[in-house]
Amino acid sequence: MPKIHRLAENVYGITELFHPAGWVNAGFIATENFIIHIDAGMTINDGKYLLENSMKKAKEPEELWLILTHNHSDHIFGMKVFKEAGAKIIAHEWVKKFLLSRTLPLFRRVKDTYKDFIIKMMVKRMGFNREKAEEILGDVELFVPDKVFQEDFSLKFDEEIVLELICTPGHVPGEISVYYPESKTLFAGDTVYEGMPLTTKFGGPKEWKQWIKSLEKLQQLDIKKIVPGPGPWKNLRKRRIAKKHRIFREFSC
Repeated sequence: MPKIHRLAENVYGITELFHPAGWVNAGFIATENFIIHIDAGMTINDGKYLLENSMKKAKEPEELWLILTHNHSDHIFGMKVFKEAGAKIIAHEWVKKFLLSRTLPLFRRVKDTYKDFIIKMMVKRMGFNREKAEEILGDVELFVPDKVFQEDFSLKFDEEIVLELICTPGHVPGEISVYYPESKTLFAGDTVYEGMPLTTKFGGPKEWKQWIKSLEKLQQLDIKKIVPGPGPWKNLRKRRIAKKHRIFREFSC
């Protein structure tokens, strides 16, 4: 069962969303005028859970946004819920390229084949039967982001909220972290893992060196709390990022 953690005024982290091998996290910022979600979960039910709870925190929001930290299924499969609610979706340009790329044998776009690919992985590698996997994921539908970017930039919502969207490649090329300076909160996506080994199978030494640089980049921020991609949230502060940086450097050299 997902858990909601109030991290600061209007800022929430959600842990223990569904993942076939454990759990994944997400978050949102909710004020009277805006709701900004960071990641959508892996299932339609988790997407609904996230949106329903953010709506309880905001009175009559003028805008709804969904920021995707990267392209993996456990972060984007719930996006249909947000799109149907009128959300604007923003992500690194690499996410758009991934969703629009084509795969063999039928040369269909990934956005139309990704769910079936994940179901096959759940059946083959994790012991699910197809019917159960279909039931858990729900009526997944993927959409191309409404807004994309290539470099770090500030996303401003009037003068009320300013978020720093920071490119932190390594796990995948289009990985980003979302930093909210006012609350000193970092939604790290899969740039930061907590309490478990890093998933490095999507790259090699070149990508791992990029990951180290991304962690060094995050060390420069004034952080009080971090919501990692997987694992429990904690008051990590910079010293915890530094510790992970040292461990990763030793691992990758």
